[in-house]
Amino acid sequence: MQLRIRASAHFPLAGVDWPRKLLIGGATGLLLEVVFMGLAFLVSEEAAIGIAPLVVGLNFPALGYILQVYRGTLRWEVGALPEWENWPGLIRSGLTAFGVGLAYEILPILVLLVGLSVLVKGGVFLFLGMVLMILGILAGVFMLFFVPMALAKHIGERRIEAAFHPFVLWDGIKMVLVEYMGAYFLSLGSFILASLVALIPYLGPLVWPCVWFYLMLVQARLFGEICAKAA
Repeated sequence: MQLRIRASAHFPLAGVDWPRKLLIGGATGLLLEVVFMGLAFLVSEEAAIGIAPLVVGLNFPALGYILQVYRGTLRWEVGALPEWENWPGLIRSGLTAFGVGLAYEILPILVLLVGLSVLVKGGVFLFLGMVLMILGILAGVFMLFFVPMALAKHIGERRIEAAFHPFVLWDGIKMVLVEYMGAYFLSLGSFILASLVALIPYLGPLVWPCVWFYLMLVQARLFGEICAKAA
């Protein structure tokens, strides 16, 4: 497992012209942040710099590129970062990956938002709002656990509905349970620690898209190798 983690961490930094390929992924996220901050300023006269890093989750070309790496790893076809090409196809793949993730996270997000709306009322609602927010976060972490295998099943069967069969997903996860859990908690911890970068005033939003893209590529490589054994 340690060798697989080390190889996955080095994967985005190997191959021909890897700095340019990483920078393209980061630049698309940075452009998205700039557009978001511009729109936020037009609407509210505030640039909303603090929440701008969150919009990298809507970076559909980068998500499509990451899914391409995941697909290639599942099929043992990718030895280095692929070229950035067929952007319409990357956007379509990115929308698919985003849709699968959103389907799993929509309920926890709603619980979190309800908790936040209750929390701001204060008074007797304060405790209830905090409980709902904690439940929303825990539910989000639990549901996110199934997303890598869901995407693997979708890629393997080339059907979007294949991502939404919980018993089939669990059967696949059980085949590689120890490695899968290790990869999941490692990825979760890495993102939590790396997200501190995004909190750095002014510099954080500039650096975060590249950090996010790198970590997503590492995760795609790591889960791809693990889930390939459960195909």
